[in-house]
Amino acid sequence: MEGSVLNSLPDYVIKVGCALCLLSSCAVSPTRESGGEQVAEPSAAANQQDIGSPPHMDNPAAATDEVAADSTRDSLSSPTLDEPSTHSGLWRRVADGLQLQAYYDRPEVVEQARLYARRPDYFEQVGERARPFLHGIVEQIEQRGLPMEIALMPFVESGFNPNAVSPRAAVGPWQFLAGTGRSLGLRVDPWFDGRRDPIASTAAALDYLEIQRQRFAGNWLLAFAAYNSGPANVSRILRNLGENATGVDFWQLPLPAETQIHVPRILALASILDSGGKTGFSFPEIADEEFLARVKVGPGASIAIAAELAGLKPEVLRRLNPGFRQWWTPPDGNPDFLHVPGEKAETLRLALLEIPDAIQVRAKRYLIQPGDTLGGIAGTMAVPVDVLRSHNGLRGDLIIAGDYLSIPGPGGDVAMEPLPESDSPRIHIVQSGDSLWTIARRNGLDVATLARINAISPNALILPGQQLLLGPAAKGR
Repeated sequence: MEGSVLNSLPDYVIKVGCALCLLSSCAVSPTRESGGEQVAEPSAAANQQDIGSPPHMDNPAAATDEVAADSTRDSLSSPTLDEPSTHSGLWRRVADGLQLQAYYDRPEVVEQARLYARRPDYFEQVGERARPFLHGIVEQIEQRGLPMEIALMPFVESGFNPNAVSPRAAVGPWQFLAGTGRSLGLRVDPWFDGRRDPIASTAAALDYLEIQRQRFAGNWLLAFAAYNSGPANVSRILRNLGENATGVDFWQLPLPAETQIHVPRILALASILDSGGKTGFSFPEIADEEFLARVKVGPGASIAIAAELAGLKPEVLRRLNPGFRQWWTPPDGNPDFLHVPGEKAETLRLALLEIPDAIQVRAKRYLIQPGDTLGGIAGTMAVPVDVLRSHNGLRGDLIIAGDYLSIPGPGGDVAMEPLPESDSPRIHIVQSGDSLWTIARRNGLDVATLARINAISPNALILPGQQLLLGPAAKGR
């Protein structure tokens, strides 16, 4: 859907529309297994009582490099604490808020920094995804007085892809499961998925991390480990060792292999940023100012029409509001606002003052005929069944001839198509005994294709815990 196009649309807004597809093969990030046990997605009811489950299972990032880069440790070591940063704008603010520099010289962290050195454009590429949202995330972290290393967690979790979906249905930049997201106050339904909204999901992620920090006596490394592998898993390890959170040497803990990579990766990205631009990494210019403004549009508002009124492409406005699962805001008005580029916000507000009902989606009534089914009506009206059911307060698919259904859609005629799911990559976590041949065979690939997807040799050595891309994810999750 194109809609009206503003000819002078700024490049950085256009980038938001295209950058979401750039890094599905670039992010470097660990998997989410709990080591020795598989962590099942908790039910919403269970999570309401105990936020002790990991927020996610796996992450959808691309495969880890097998061999460390040849760059030396000295070139990636962190600067002295009194050395001024050469970063500008928002990156400088992030660098100034880093608090965990004491760990940057750990061999585990330096090794991960060496791996990142093979992608000196990493911050440039992921930063374009983060550009509209990073300021809001930094603000939330500062308001709570938390380490700014946390702002880099979505870079590791998902390559900062709001629509990332892991093989086990962890979703969004912070990779939450549905039950955990709901337990932390996020709306997750056919109308809105707060896990995909970078600002809303950040608040949930910070809540979760603060719970883990309190649980582990202020030890941030243990909190990060709990985020990755689950607090129960970390607690069990401490208990088995007879250790407590205050006196334990984190680096000596027998954590799952994935967690032993995950935590150093967060610190490695922070160490690169803390080095003041001396590692050859490219950082996109991001101004230290709010990119997005919130504009109230009301319930049942058409995102496409709002985009036209603001002078934006509909798909650009949609990507700035990835939590919405349809082309209109929920009929119950939760939420009833859109995030709009700051320079376009006033344009939209003035348009809404002049024609306040211009973007409201008007529903039409449909008289149910004998033989009708909910699925059949949904297909005819081009409305997802879940949306039709939710819009009419139905618990199931039972409908009765002679009753009326309310059909949401612009102009009371037909609903716009919902956004397709993300083409997040499918990932295989290498297990002991795996080979490229066995992995390829199980997934309907040949070895040459699997090697090409992962930019490795068909004869490459693969190691347990390594991630391999299998191709784009299937649609319709």
